Amino acid sequence: MRILLFIFVGFLGAHKTFARHVTENPLVELSSGDDLRRVAGYGDEKLSTVVVSGSVLCDVCLDNSSDLQSYPIPGASMAVSCDTSRKTSKSDWVTGTTDEYGDFLIDLPSHLHAIPDMEKRCIARTIELPKSLPCYQASTGEHKKIKLSSTENGYRAYTAHEFHLTPKDSHPCMNEHETF
Repeated sequence: MRILLFIFVGFLGAHKTFARHVTENPLVELSSGDDLRRVAGYGDEKLSTVVVSGSVLCDVCLDNSSDLQSYPIPGASMAVSCDTSRKTSKSDWVTGTTDEYGDFLIDLPSHLHAIPDMEKRCIARTIELPKSLPCYQASTGEHKKIKLSSTENGYRAYTAHEFHLTPKDSHPCMNEHETF
């Protein structure tokens, strides 16, 4: 019984010594919930922002004598996809919608900010087009690589430039014009 009591008292003493060393460690002091999340970049204060922008346009000719016209496509569903070298996850796809001018701006979640070589590993693509527009039947899935356009104070902006889509039943004058 004395041996058991000796082991129990020894264990309590070792536990108190360990607890004293742990509380002296400044990292443990930060590990209290909100502070640790803030330092790691999660929580209310964002440490960085990464956005991808671009435009979606419908290229049409009204007849043989008209010039090629580009119209913005509002309400197009867009996505940014990044290869994170792990099993594909829904969180590796971020979606957005074009505004009335055909422009989109997609804010990437923080777990994608640290991807090395984003320009090689992320693409922007069209997912769905509004049914009411002439380019509705244009092929969705059109994709473009992103390119870094600016960086400043924890803010990185990438662009996919312009997506030029043409209706499947495009007018013959489309053959005379080259799209980008």
